[in-house]
Amino acid sequence: MKEEITVKELFAKIGALVRFFLRKWPVLAVSTVIGVMAGYVVAVVSKPTYTGQLTFVLSSENKPTGLSGVASQLGVDFGSSGTNNAFAGDNILTLFKSERMIKAALLKKPESQDEILANLLMKEYKLDESWAKSERLKKLLPFPADAAAITPVQDSLLRELHGMIVKKCLSVSRLDKKLSVFQVSTTSTNEVISCFLTRFLMDETANFYIETKTYLARQNLQMLQREADSIRRVLGGSIVSTASHVDRTYNLNPALQINRAPIQREQVNSTVMSAAYGEIIKNLELAKINLQKETPLYQVIDTPQLPLKRVKAGKIKLMLLGALACFFITALYLVIKRSYTKYST
Repeated sequence: MKEEITVKELFAKIGALVRFFLRKWPVLAVSTVIGVMAGYVVAVVSKPTYTGQLTFVLSSENKPTGLSGVASQLGVDFGSSGTNNAFAGDNILTLFKSERMIKAALLKKPESQDEILANLLMKEYKLDESWAKSERLKKLLPFPADAAAITPVQDSLLRELHGMIVKKCLSVSRLDKKLSVFQVSTTSTNEVISCFLTRFLMDETANFYIETKTYLARQNLQMLQREADSIRRVLGGSIVSTASHVDRTYNLNPALQINRAPIQREQVNSTVMSAAYGEIIKNLELAKINLQKETPLYQVIDTPQLPLKRVKAGKIKLMLLGALACFFITALYLVIKRSYTKYST
């Protein structure tokens, strides 16, 4: 039969457990004092943290408008990305945490600082001391500011910094799923790192995003501009050639029409090239409009400024948490030990 416990038996067990804890109060008291002391030590030893927080709005709607919309309806494409947006939704959050963006930010030098962020971060978290134990790595420190001068081994060390930043320091979030308002924050024990890593990461990500988003439109605009310049040169040459032939056939005998053939040929060329130049100019203007439409709206709302707010856990809070943690751990240990002794005998 299945054993059942009555309310009376339940209260009896609880009472026995309370009496057991009262008999063990010296042990519990000592453990609580130890927890208070540990919390105090942690509060004194721990460094304050600083958070550099940046908020920005991003809009990248690509609805065809004006002449560009009419051209799209007619089947003419000027490099519009349409609805195929690689950075739609929360994909932009992943871009902020990418290795490429963070590495580029780490190789920048903050204002009023002599070293790049990578070296400041390395020293702040004592990574240079552990890396310097290896003779191979010691010769590669500090990191150069020029990305082209980074060696493969230094690149692997930057990947370690990237992993640490993503895991411990960086936070990227969307404030509201219905709004395109994002927040980027960096938390560290150095306010310069927290402030400028957030700023540099925002700059690098925004530039990469805009360049990628407008790549096709820019390529198309450059191609049309080259064609327009080429046709304009040919048209100018044709006009000059026509004038030259007219000068050579001035007061020509009307009976000798063969000598007027070059003039007529150049005039036809000029007419054709003028029509072609007019069409290419129209397409060029449409491409400029499309490039403006493709360029996303990116606006920083709030940016971190030095000095940042200093955050450090209070001594009373840590002492209380330490006391509670040690008390419950000790109580759990005593209960387990009591149960083991009871059932073993």
